[in-house]
Amino acid sequence: MPASTHEALHRIFQRDTDLLPRVLRNELSMPLPDTVKVEIMNVDLTDLTPVPRWVDTLLKLHLPDKQIIAAIEAQTGRSEEKRRRWARYLAHLHDTYQCDVLLIVTCPTAATACWAREPYFVGLPQWHTMTIRPLVLGPDNIPVITDPVEAAQDIHRAILSAVVHATSPSVDAILSTLSDALRDIDTREAADLAEFTESGLGKGHALDIWRTLMTTRTHPYVSELRLKGREEGREEGRAEGLLEGEAKGEAKGEAKGEAKAVLLVLEGRGLPVTDEQRQRVTSCTDTGQLEGWLRRAATAASADELLG
Repeated sequence: MPASTHEALHRIFQRDTDLLPRVLRNELSMPLPDTVKVEIMNVDLTDLTPVPRWVDTLLKLHLPDKQIIAAIEAQTGRSEEKRRRWARYLAHLHDTYQCDVLLIVTCPTAATACWAREPYFVGLPQWHTMTIRPLVLGPDNIPVITDPVEAAQDIHRAILSAVVHATSPSVDAILSTLSDALRDIDTREAADLAEFTESGLGKGHALDIWRTLMTTRTHPYVSELRLKGREEGREEGRAEGLLEGEAKGEAKGEAKGEAKAVLLVLEGRGLPVTDEQRQRVTSCTDTGQLEGWLRRAATAASADELLG
């Protein structure tokens, strides 16, 4: 039995699953087909199959009179599944933090930005329970920054411009301007931001241009990048050498064991083995050859027959 009025007001629809369609038709004048299947679902959403509820970046803006949660999502293509997740993210954030929530979507192409701006409705065509309207940043509203002074004044904005306009005809000028602007800040920070920029450009013309700039410019941070690259290369080489050494050691040990087994079988059968034949077996590093000898050692008439 329900424990309160609150419980009764919703559990009644569990007891008679056809009640809801009737109420919608008769009391709310909602057009529904005569036959509607109604299924009782698990109300504890945390018991459903776990789905990561991670937004790309989550920021809290502290204003004088309120706080705003900003969920920032990067979107490189259309995805109806992602839109459904946005609805869930926003509802969860609004409930958890009990303040205003904004969804900001960054897009590298005009087509994706146009799609992301379309309102997403949750509910019925004639009655929207929730409407999702992201603030979208894309090639149409992120400026093309090719002025050195403007780029130097806000490096991170210049990087955003480069990433958003990576497929734009202006990307060559944007990247050239950015590479020059980076020389005016701390060398290590500039090198780090240069790597960040490279990782954000994707594959294609923009990446090729940036890599060319990073190999031809003489700015201090470029030298820092080259030094870092050489150090990382040496570290990778040492790691590969260790792995290669381990693999060679394992192979050598396996061959040594196979050779010993071949000789033990021959000696166990009382077959004479010359020093030359023993040397031939123990010096062999071909595990395939050794395995073949081991299989035939049990039936060979002599060491000469086995080793040919």
